[in-house]
Amino acid sequence: MVTRVTNTMMQNTLLNNLNMNLGRMDKLQNQMASGRKYGHISDDPSALIYGQAARNKLARLGHFQGSVEISQSWLTQAEAGIMELNKVIGAVYEELVSAGSVKTQEDKRNLARVVDQLRDHYVDTLNTSFGDRFIFGGYNTPGDFASGRASDGIKPFAVDSDGNLRFNGFNLSVFDNMPARFLSMDISGMTELEVQTALEDVVLSVRDIDGNLAFADMDEFLLYINDKNGITPPLDNSLPSDPPPSNSLTGAIMMLHQLRDDVLAFDVGPAINMPVTMNGIDVVFYVTVDEETRQPVMRNTFSALSNIYDAINGSDGVEIGTDKLTLMIKTAQDAQNHLLTKTAEIGGRQRRLELLEARYAQDALNYEGMRSDAEDADMAEVIMFLKMAETVYQASLSAGARIIQPTLMDFLR
Repeated sequence: MVTRVTNTMMQNTLLNNLNMNLGRMDKLQNQMASGRKYGHISDDPSALIYGQAARNKLARLGHFQGSVEISQSWLTQAEAGIMELNKVIGAVYEELVSAGSVKTQEDKRNLARVVDQLRDHYVDTLNTSFGDRFIFGGYNTPGDFASGRASDGIKPFAVDSDGNLRFNGFNLSVFDNMPARFLSMDISGMTELEVQTALEDVVLSVRDIDGNLAFADMDEFLLYINDKNGITPPLDNSLPSDPPPSNSLTGAIMMLHQLRDDVLAFDVGPAINMPVTMNGIDVVFYVTVDEETRQPVMRNTFSALSNIYDAINGSDGVEIGTDKLTLMIKTAQDAQNHLLTKTAEIGGRQRRLELLEARYAQDALNYEGMRSDAEDADMAEVIMFLKMAETVYQASLSAGARIIQPTLMDFLR
C-alpha cells in the first residue's frame, strides 16, 4: 500500500528535522559559551554527581589550606619569640662570663643593671602577641578580664610586687625546685584525692645523691620547698577543696596543668589538630638536675634570672666565687638549651605544615582534574561538532527549499 504524501506532511517532516538540527546546534553553542558539558542535571546525572563530589572535596581542601597558611604565620611568630628569648638568655650568659673579670663593686652593679634590663625584656617578650592574641598565652586575648589576672587584666605574664612572675594571675615561683615529674605526669580525669596520692608517690620516690630517700614524708618535702622558694603563705598537703584561701600543693599542681593545657591549635587536616603556639609554662620552665638531690627538678627561668641579678648585685650578701659563678653560667646554659629544644619543636611543626601544604596542592590539582573531566567541555571537540551541525543545518535548509518551492500551479503550468 502506497501512502499519499502531501505538502503538509513534507513541511511537518522538514520542520521536525530543522528543529532537531537547531536543538543540536543550541546544545553545542551552550557548551561553547559556558564551557560546561551539561546545562541540566538530566543531561548526565552520574557525571554531574561526580563533579559535585569533586567540588565538595575542593571546598574542604581549601579550608585546610587556609588553616595551614594561618598556622604557618603563627608558628613563624612563635619561633621569632623563642629566638628573642634565647637572645636574652645569651646576653645574660655573656654578662656572667664578663663577671669573672669584674673587680670593683661598681662594675658589678653595672652588670646587675644590664641583667635587670634583660630580665624585664624577657617578660616583655613572653607577652609577644600576634593579632589580638598572645603567642605564649594560650587563648588569653586582650580585653579578657574574666579570670581575674594581674591589675592590667590583659597581659598573661606580669611581675607582682614581691618580684614573682605570674602567668594569668598564678604565681609560677612556687613550682621552682619541685620534681620534674610533677610537670610531665598525666592527671587528666583524676579526682583531687587521686592527684594528692600521685604527688605523694612521686615525692616519696625521690632519692638523694647517695641513693637514699630524699624526704621521709610529704611534710618534709613541703618544708624544703617552702624554705627553698620562700613561699608565703607556705604550701601544705591539704586538698584544694579546703575553704579559701587554699595553698594546697594538690590545688597548685592541678592549676598548673590546667593552665598548661591552654594552647591555641588549628585543624590543619582531617582529624589533625596541631598546636600553633606554645604555652608560656612550657617556655618558662625547664628541667635541670638539682645540685642537692641530683634529681630532675623544674626551674623557672625568670626566677633564675632574678637569682643571677641578686648575686651580681650583691643583694644576697654572698660574694661571687668561682663555684657560684660556674653554677650561674650553667643555669643560663640550661635555659638556653631548653629554648633551643623548643625552637627545634617549632621547626618540626613548620616542616610538617610544609609537607601538608605540598600534599594539599597536589590534591587540589587532582580534584580539579576530576571536576574538569566531569563538567568542562572539550572546546576543540565542541567547535568541530558545532561546525558539522552548522553544515548539516544549512544542508537541511537547502533541501527543504528545493522540496517546498514547487506548487501545484507550477506543475499544471
